[in-house]
Amino acid sequence: MKLSERDDELQLLERLYAGCVRGRGAVVLTNGPVGCGKTALLRAFAGRAVEQGALFFSVTASASEQFHQLGLVDQLVTAMRAAGMAADPFAAEEVGVTVSGDDPEQAGRAPLGLLQRICRTVCQFAEDRPLVVSIDDVHFADEPSLQCLRYLIRRIDSSSIMIVMNESSCHDRELATLHAETLHLPYCHRIRLAPLMVSGTAEQLTELLGAEPAREAAEVWAEVSGGNPLLLHALIEDHASAEAAPGEPAPGESFRHAFLRCLHRGVPAMLVVARVLAVLGESATPSLLGDFLGDDARSVRWTIADLNAAGLLSNVRFRHERAQLAVLADIPAKDLSAMHSRAAELLHRGGASAKAVAKQLIAAHDSDTAPWRVDILREAAREAMASGDAAESVTYLRHASRMCADMVQEAQITAALADAQWHIDPAKATRHLHQLSHMVRTGLLTSEDAMVPVKQLLWQGEFARADALLRRIEANAGEIECGSLAGAAPSDIMIARLWLSFCRPGLPGDAAAGADGVPSAWSGPMSALTFLTLSESLTWDDEDVQGADQVLHRTRAGSPLASTLFALIVLIQTGRLDEALLWSRRLLEEGWIRGVPVRRALFETIRAVAALRRGDVAEAGESARTALELVAPPSWGVVVGLPLSVAIRAATELGDFETVMTYLNLPVPPVMFDTPFVLPYLQASGHYHLAMGRPHTALTNFQSCGDLMVKWQLDSPDLADWRNDAAAALIAMGKARQARVLVEDQLSRLGGGRSRIRGIALRRLAAADDGPERLAWLQEAVRSLAESGDRLELARARADLEAAQEAVGRQGPSEPLVEFRAEEQDEPELADMSEADPLLAELTDAERRVAALAASGRTNREIASKLFITVSTVEQHLTKIYRKLRVRNRSDLPARLSFPNG
Repeated sequence: MKLSERDDELQLLERLYAGCVRGRGAVVLTNGPVGCGKTALLRAFAGRAVEQGALFFSVTASASEQFHQLGLVDQLVTAMRAAGMAADPFAAEEVGVTVSGDDPEQAGRAPLGLLQRICRTVCQFAEDRPLVVSIDDVHFADEPSLQCLRYLIRRIDSSSIMIVMNESSCHDRELATLHAETLHLPYCHRIRLAPLMVSGTAEQLTELLGAEPAREAAEVWAEVSGGNPLLLHALIEDHASAEAAPGEPAPGESFRHAFLRCLHRGVPAMLVVARVLAVLGESATPSLLGDFLGDDARSVRWTIADLNAAGLLSNVRFRHERAQLAVLADIPAKDLSAMHSRAAELLHRGGASAKAVAKQLIAAHDSDTAPWRVDILREAAREAMASGDAAESVTYLRHASRMCADMVQEAQITAALADAQWHIDPAKATRHLHQLSHMVRTGLLTSEDAMVPVKQLLWQGEFARADALLRRIEANAGEIECGSLAGAAPSDIMIARLWLSFCRPGLPGDAAAGADGVPSAWSGPMSALTFLTLSESLTWDDEDVQGADQVLHRTRAGSPLASTLFALIVLIQTGRLDEALLWSRRLLEEGWIRGVPVRRALFETIRAVAALRRGDVAEAGESARTALELVAPPSWGVVVGLPLSVAIRAATELGDFETVMTYLNLPVPPVMFDTPFVLPYLQASGHYHLAMGRPHTALTNFQSCGDLMVKWQLDSPDLADWRNDAAAALIAMGKARQARVLVEDQLSRLGGGRSRIRGIALRRLAAADDGPERLAWLQEAVRSLAESGDRLELARARADLEAAQEAVGRQGPSEPLVEFRAEEQDEPELADMSEADPLLAELTDAERRVAALAASGRTNREIASKLFITVSTVEQHLTKIYRKLRVRNRSDLPARLSFPNG
C-alpha cells in the first residue's frame, strides 16, 4: 500500500541503508503516536532493503511480556537460529527468567558475558552482507533486553548493521535511559511521525476508494479520523461494508476496534482518561478530569496531549460519537455505574447544570436517595420541558420517582410526571389521575402541583371530579393562608374556575375572591370574548393586565402557555388575522413549542383557525391535520371539536369529501356535546352537508348549534355564526323569505362597523332578495369582507357582485370596488384581447380569468383554489363562457385565452 506524507522519512532510511552497505552502521528511532503508521513505514523500508540483498531480523516487544527477562533478545536469537547461527549465545541459566510486575527491580542487569556474546553474534551476521534489525514497540521491551540493545548500539558504528526501532510518543518518559545513551551518537537518527494532514487523507482515500474525494469530503474524513492512519483505514473498511453515501465516513465495527486498539496500546493513563472523558461527555474539562482521577493537573495535561497527538481526541472531546460509545462499551458494567455516580457528585458539587448532573444520575442506575438527587432530577425535568424536550423530562421524572424519600416527595414527583406525560399524550397521562386525586384529597399534594389533576380532568371533560378537587384546593388555600405553607396560586385556581364555567354553560358557577382589580365573582355562562378577557387578566396576576400584543412580545420559554394562546385568539376574534397568522408561524418555530406535541398541536390549531378565517383553506387544512397527527383525536378530550371542525371545513372547501368523511367518522367524547366546543363541530358538519347538496341535514346542524347557544345564553356571532349558515341552507332549499328573516336578525345584532360576519350577512341578504338594493348590499359586503381579511368570502362576494351587475346589464358599480389580490397569489395579468377578438370581449373579467385557467389545463378545483371561489361558482362561470363563445367544452376553448406567460 502506498504511504502518504512519509516520503522524506522513507528516503532517510534508504540513505542510511546505503551507508550501511558501505560499512557505516546506523540507528534510527522512529517516534510517533499510536496508530500513526510507524509499523507501516518500517515494513515498507524492510521490503526495499530485502530486495537489495539485506539480511532482515524483525522482533516486536509486547506489554504482556514486559516482565519476562531477555524476552526481546530471545526473539532475536530465535531469528538468528533460523538464519543459520553457528553457536547459541545464551547460557542455560540465562534463559526463561520472569520477574513480578509488582517488583520490576528484580530484573537486575544482564550479565556482561551475555551482552558480549549477543553483540559478537550479531556482528558476525553482518560480515557477509548488510544486516537490518527492526524492533517494533521498543517501549515494551524488558530492561535486560534494553541493556543488550544499548550495548549493541554503541558498537555498530563501523559495521554493516542498521537498527530501526519504533516507539510510541506517549512512552517517551519510559525510554529516557535509551534516549540518553543513544541519541547523542552521530550515527543515531530520530524520525518523528505526525498524523496525516488533509492532503495525505485525500491521497489514501483516492487509493483505497478509487476516486479522488472533494476537498470538503477529505476534510470530514480527516476530522473524524484525526489524521490517524489506523483509524482512517478502519473508516474506509466500514465505508465499504456499509455502502454509505459517497464521501461520507460511517464509523462502524472496524473503527470501534481500531479506536480501542489505539487506547490499549498506549500508556495505561490514556485508557483511564479516555474512559473518564467518555463518562463526563460534554461536561468534561481538564480540571474536572483531574478531580475525578485525583491526579495533578500536569499529568492530566500530558495524557490529554498524548490522546490529541494520536488523533483520538480534539481537545477534551471525542471526534465522533461512535468513538465515545466504543469507550463506554469497553468499561465493565460495575465500574461504569460507579463512574457515572461519581461524575454526578462532582458535577453537582461544581455547580453544573441540572441537566448535566441528571444525565449522569440516569446513567448510574443507582437508587441512592440523597435529597439533592431528586431535586436535581426535578429541576432537570423542568429545564427539559422549557427547552421543548418532553420525552427527556419524563425520563428524569421516572428516575426520580424511584428515589423518593417520603410520600410528599413522591406526590410532587408523580404530579410533575403526569404533567410532562400530558404534554406528550394526554390520554396516557390519565393513568395517574386516580392516584393524584387521592393525593389532593389527603393533603399530600398541595400548591401548584395540586392543579395538575384538575387541569387534566377539565381537559377530559370530567367536570364534576374537577369541581370537587377545586373545592378541596380552595379549602386548603383558605387554611394555608393563616399558616406558613404555600398554596396553589390564586390565578391558577381562578383560571380553572373560568374554564369550568366556560365549558359548563348550562350550569351556574362562581369563584373565590381574586386579586385587586380582577373580577371576584361571576355566575352563569359567559361569551368566548369574556372568557378570553378574564383569563388573560388572570395570567398576569402580579402586574397590570396586558394587551395581546404585549403578551405575545413577552412570550418566552417558560412563559404561561395559556396567556399566549389567549392572546392569539383575541387577535382572531378582533379580526387581526394577518397578525395572528404571523405570530402563530413565528411561535411554531420556537423549540420549546415545536418539540412538545401538545404545545405544537395547540398552536397549529390556532394557526388553522386563523388561516380558515382568512380564507387560506389549504394552510388551515394542513395545520389542522398536523395538530390531529401530533395528538390523536382520543387524546384531545372535549377540545377535539375545535381541530376537527377546522379540518372538516378546510377539506370541504377544497372538495376533498373523502377526507371529510374520515374526520366525521372519528369518535368524539359524548361530553363534548355539552360544551361550547360542539358548536364549531356542528357548523363544520353542516357546511359539509350543504356542499354535498343536503341542505335539510345542514339546516338541522346549524339550528342545533343555534338552539344550544340560545339555551346556554351564549347567542353571540363571535362564538358561532349560525344564523348566516342557516340562511345559506334555507336559500339552497328555496326558502328565501325565511333566510331573509334570519339574516336581518343577525344584522340587527351587529354593530354599525364593517366586519366579516356583516359582510357574509349582506351577501346572504342579496342572495335571498332580487330587489333593487341587491347591488348595494353586495358592494357593502365586498367592502366589509375586504377589511376583515377573509379572502375566500371576499372572492365569493365579488363573484356574486359581478354576476348581479351582469344580470342588470351594467358594466360596473357606480363607485370603485375594493380590489383584492392575495399577497401569495402570482396570478398574471390578463391579455387585452377585446379589440383583437370582439367575441372574447363579451366575457366579464371573472369569466375571462376562469376561461384562461381552464384553457391552460387547470381542473375546476384548481381554478377554484387559485381564484378563491367555490367549485360550483367555477362551473357556473364555465356554463356562461361556453354559451358566449359558442363552444361545447373546455377542449374547444381558444388557445389565445391563456395568460401571456402561459
